[in-house]
Formats: sequence, C-alpha cells, structure tokens
Amino acid sequence: MLTSTVDGAAKRCPQCRRNTLVFTKRYPVLTDATALKRTGTDAHDGVNRLRYESAWICQNPLCGYREVIGEQ
Repeated sequence: MLTSTVDGAAKRCPQCRRNTLVFTKRYPVLTDATALKRTGTDAHDGVNRLRYESAWICQNPLCGYREVIGEQ
C-alpha cells in the first residue's frame, strides 16, 4: 500500500492517541451493489465491486482506525 506521513513523521491517531496514523492514496473500499443500481452505473449485475480511495490509516493493529477521505 502506498503510504506517506506528514513532515516525515506519522500523525497522532484520534482513536488510540499513538503516532501511528499514515496517509494512503489507495485504500480498498467495497462498493455496495444497490448504490450502483440506483445510479444506473452497474455493469456487473449486482456484484459488489472494489474501488480505491485516499484514506488515513492507523498502523496500530489493536486500533483499526480508518478515515476514508475520497478520491484525490
């Protein structure tokens, strides 16, 4: 996963309060098939699809904090 930090150091996670928060440009997000049907963009007959969005991810395995901020 492509990750970066702010000014060379990880940010503080708002959940666990450790300096383990990093930014990634490609975080996999599952797209709900009903959302695709509603917009008329489902070319896969209702099968859930992956898309990739930018996100802040906590690298602490006990925390699991994720903040998806969308495509950038």
